[in-house]
Amino acid sequence: MNDNKKPIKCLYSGEEFIPKKISQRFASPQNRIKYNNDKASKLKLERAFIDRPLHKNRNILKELLGNKTETIVHEEFLKGRGYNFNLTTHFEKWEGKPSPCVYEFIIIKLPNQQIKILKNDRY
Repeated sequence: MNDNKKPIKCLYSGEEFIPKKISQRFASPQNRIKYNNDKASKLKLERAFIDRPLHKNRNILKELLGNKTETIVHEEFLKGRGYNFNLTTHFEKWEGKPSPCVYEFIIIKLPNQQIKILKNDRY
C-alpha cells in the first residue's frame, strides 16, 4: 500500500478507503453499480409522469398500424383506447404544416374528427 495516498469517502456507502486509481470514487465495484442504479431509478421515477403516458401513446399507435405505414381512425376511438393528445415528442412537417409526432408516428388531424396516423419512414 502506498503511504502517499490519503483515504477518501465512498460516494455510495460513505466508508473510507484508499483509492487504487486516481479516478476511483467508490470503495468497490458493487458500490459503483448500486450508486448508478439508484441514480437511474430516481431519474426514471422523476420522469414517469410523462414517460408512461407517452409510451402508452406509442404502443397504441404501433398496435393500430401493425405492418402498415398509415391508417385513419376516429379521434374518439383513440381516446377510448386511452390515447392522450396532449403528449408528443416533436413536430414534423407534413404537406408544409407542422404535425405532432409520437416517436416515429406522425399524427394528422383530418376533417370530421378523423386522425391519420403515418409511420415516418425516416425511422
